[in-house]
Amino acid sequence: MKSYKKLNHLIIILLIQYFFGACVKDSDFSTPNVECTEPLITVTNTIAQVKEMYTFGGATLINTDVVIEGYVVSSDKSGNIYKSLSIQDKPKNPTSAIKIAIDQTDIYTKFDVGRKVYVQLKGLAIGYSYGSIQIGKAKATELGSIPALEVSKHIIRSCETAEITPKKVAISDLNKELLEMLIEIENVQFKPSDLGKSFGNIDNTSTVNRILEGFDSNCQFNGQITLRNSGYANFKNELLPNGKGSLIGIFSNYYDDFQFYLRNTDDLQLTNERCDYSTAFNPTITLSEIKQMYTNTMVEFGTENNYIVEAYVISSDENGNFENSLYIQDAIENPTTGIQLLLDQEAIFDNFNVGDKIYIKLDKLYMNNLDGVLTIGYPKGNKITKITAEDIHQFIFNSGVNKTLVPTEITISEINNPTYNSTLVKVNNVQLIENELGKAYTYFTGENDAFRTLETCSELEKLLVFTNGNATFANEQFPKGNGSIIGILNTSLQIRNTTDVEFLENFETCPVIIPKIMITEVADPKNEVSARFIELYNAGKTEINLSGWKLNKYINGSTTVSSGAIDLTGITILPGDFAIIANTGYATIFSDIPNIESSYISGNGDDVYELVDNLGNTMDIFGIIGEDGNATNWEYLDGRAIRNLEINEPNPIFTISEWTIFSNAANDLISYPNSPKNAPNDYTPNLR
Repeated sequence: MKSYKKLNHLIIILLIQYFFGACVKDSDFSTPNVECTEPLITVTNTIAQVKEMYTFGGATLINTDVVIEGYVVSSDKSGNIYKSLSIQDKPKNPTSAIKIAIDQTDIYTKFDVGRKVYVQLKGLAIGYSYGSIQIGKAKATELGSIPALEVSKHIIRSCETAEITPKKVAISDLNKELLEMLIEIENVQFKPSDLGKSFGNIDNTSTVNRILEGFDSNCQFNGQITLRNSGYANFKNELLPNGKGSLIGIFSNYYDDFQFYLRNTDDLQLTNERCDYSTAFNPTITLSEIKQMYTNTMVEFGTENNYIVEAYVISSDENGNFENSLYIQDAIENPTTGIQLLLDQEAIFDNFNVGDKIYIKLDKLYMNNLDGVLTIGYPKGNKITKITAEDIHQFIFNSGVNKTLVPTEITISEINNPTYNSTLVKVNNVQLIENELGKAYTYFTGENDAFRTLETCSELEKLLVFTNGNATFANEQFPKGNGSIIGILNTSLQIRNTTDVEFLENFETCPVIIPKIMITEVADPKNEVSARFIELYNAGKTEINLSGWKLNKYINGSTTVSSGAIDLTGITILPGDFAIIANTGYATIFSDIPNIESSYISGNGDDVYELVDNLGNTMDIFGIIGEDGNATNWEYLDGRAIRNLEINEPNPIFTISEWTIFSNAANDLISYPNSPKNAPNDYTPNLR
């Protein structure tokens, strides 16, 4: 019995060896052929024709025998594409494509890339989903996915499998007609700020956008595209390649935002040397020229001007003092122009550090004055608001070049010079005013914003330093000494961090300065109206800088300042010295160069002149505001008004007894009627 069982086992083994030996020759283990019978389906419409069936206002139900054919170009094998199938009408040079929403995963196991499929649309719907026309199942008026159990009823495999040739397209030619096609973009590389990152978010399953920038064969920048990576993709933890090359992907969208989906990382071949930003962008306009475009109304940069500007980052929000704000200037040293950009982003410094050279594409952006600061961003009414976080990469490009900035060194007397607006400056020899010593940058508790006031002994000008209540140093004590401070200057100074304050010297007790700048002569020569002038005199004992001071004029009894008031910034008057503000013919007639030459000095005997300090206070005045000087006791027609020598104090209230008036008018109210004066002999500018 045992011998019989052994014999049976031997026979079975021999039979197995015989059959395998007969089936396989020379170790050739080939896959057996599987017979496929092509389904007998008649195609009635093209993909393009079906897309035209959609009517706006909800899902359009298909109740007739509509059949289309297409070739599968998507794959969900890697997990980056989820519950959808993209098909196009041809394997090469397609003219139309569409997405099919399917409530099923592992779609690739049945509908592999290149597979021809037939889609029977009766019972399905055409709808508008996230900005594109798709096929799915109607759910009331909305478009939903085709249930898994109905997929085989509506989507039928063909026996044909074709090789799909990606359609090569330039970034500038991408449009909605290409949606859901397999597209190839050449000469792309990841944005520098994305290098070193992974495709997806390692810590969670959220979807992540990465930005690919495009270039021509000469490394000239020609656009950018968004690569959208699922948090479920099996390659999400892989690092982005740092070279340049080609992208193949499913071209999709989220409303008006175009985006690409990889099927796997083989779709991305970035093996060539990267393009350098130094050659990628050719600036077409300077920051100074941009500033000149502003004429007190909002500037629209348009869409076809191709404005590209080069600039350097001078601000940082790392310590919280510059929220949603990025300041730039046109040079690393001795800049001529600075401007603010508003960005709806936290931690701007992660992408744009102090000293970084950046390029800004201005098309589709706007510029206006925002609280005294020239600002670029998105429009909101006639104001400027923040560029959205997801759009920043479309406009601002970091070159990867970082330079050491050299702040412009100035004194407190120069802070009102518009040249320094929105630029990085270093104000020397300053300190807190005495009654703010010991205070915090803002307050020692809380999150309120605050200003601190700095001064320089012997200078009237005061410098305000602004600190955001959310700054990391807001509750720290402001240094007590004397020294320099670095920051971005506008109506106040804003520092980046506490190292911008270097008060290394001891605090000085400053003497009180009372400015005594007076109007001492008003001239209206009979023989030459262009020689009219105003004489200012420093009757005090301290040199006075007139930065921020103004000379206003009121004509013909007006109570409103005549437009074009003269800014006296740049004039410093020593004790006992003069400044001449004159009309355009003064220099020729008097053989003397005025401090300021302007046709604004046109008072013809009945107009008021007012001297205003940098705080807007009236320092001195000639004439009565709201009163026409004709036939009054201060009428100086074709003559002159001279401040009496014994008057050595400015007076914000006009007092006729302080003046001697000469006029061509027959007016008995004035000192010397019928006494015209001719230039230059009857006048004594720069002399009391």
